[in-house]
Amino acid sequence: MLNRRQFLLGAGGAVALASLPLVFNGQSQQWLVSAFSKGQKGNGQRHFAGAFNQNGQLINAVELPARGHGSAAHPTKPGHAIMFARRPGTFLLEVDFTNGAITQHITASQGHHFFGHGVFSQDGKQLFSIENNFELGRGEVVVRDSNNYQIIDRYDCGGVGPHECRLMPDGNTLVIANGGIKTHPDWPRKKLNLDTMSPALTYLDLTSGQVIDQFRLDNHQLSIRHLDVSAQGKVVAGLQYQGPKSDNVPLAISHHGQESLQFLQADDVVWRSLNHYTASVCVDSSTQQVAISCPRGDVITLWDLNSDQYIRSIKMRDVAGLGLANSQVVATNGKGQVLNLNQANQPFLKFNDIRWDNHLTTIQS
Repeated sequence: MLNRRQFLLGAGGAVALASLPLVFNGQSQQWLVSAFSKGQKGNGQRHFAGAFNQNGQLINAVELPARGHGSAAHPTKPGHAIMFARRPGTFLLEVDFTNGAITQHITASQGHHFFGHGVFSQDGKQLFSIENNFELGRGEVVVRDSNNYQIIDRYDCGGVGPHECRLMPDGNTLVIANGGIKTHPDWPRKKLNLDTMSPALTYLDLTSGQVIDQFRLDNHQLSIRHLDVSAQGKVVAGLQYQGPKSDNVPLAISHHGQESLQFLQADDVVWRSLNHYTASVCVDSSTQQVAISCPRGDVITLWDLNSDQYIRSIKMRDVAGLGLANSQVVATNGKGQVLNLNQANQPFLKFNDIRWDNHLTTIQS
């Protein structure tokens, strides 16, 4: 566990911040949390979770037992967030970023691993973690008591390979991106069922634990991976294509009460430029826009939330996480850079010797 001074002086090299900070309206009351790595890939690489503010200050960082993925802000504990292990990792940590301390360390049950995502209930009393029951070959929503993260219940998530989830505005429905890809920790990154995969966007009632609705795409190799939800309940999800490299397919969908999933609208040139892969999704309900990071295309794509139409792209090499802080969208990448999308013509903020990981979460400071 490292405080900011210890981290800056050690952990494999100093972190140098850009002289020009990101500029935000008003005083910062929020921090951004992300997993990141330092050092060369291989035996010398170390993995962390860190919180930084919009002025480019690293608040605190803690070292992780392995690579992290997504995180979840604790709704009743300012400065606290849950960090999930990257698939097929087995750790779940509660981190107090105000002190740079790991306050809870939970290991997945025998026969289970985490998929890197989860969300708290609105009252903060429960955590819903997305997990793989690889012994049964099914995805599960695991309900945990947020005091000690012990398991209260398990729900079948209605599909294989669930990934990101979000709480719907009603506070009682969970929307889940079931990627459809079967995996097993004996073959950590191997996809075992590409010919028969069956992704789905699934809605689950948290009172009963039952799937109440589910929607699939005609192309079964379009894996539904990451998503976000607007204040009005519109779901936008990014896709990752597992089919032939020569195919040109749309890579984002929306759903808002229709009888089927709707593809976002862009021309073939845009879709081909994304190289079959999207990552983080961030809905900005105040501007009615959606940002989707596309690391293999080195761009952030922007979309109109109401019409599902493509607006434009912003260049950012190896772009990773997207987060909404103080009503402005922020992006990170694997080069240690941070960009405020509202000021995309300004220089990137740069954290040297840091490689930000896939996702960003906003927490109250």
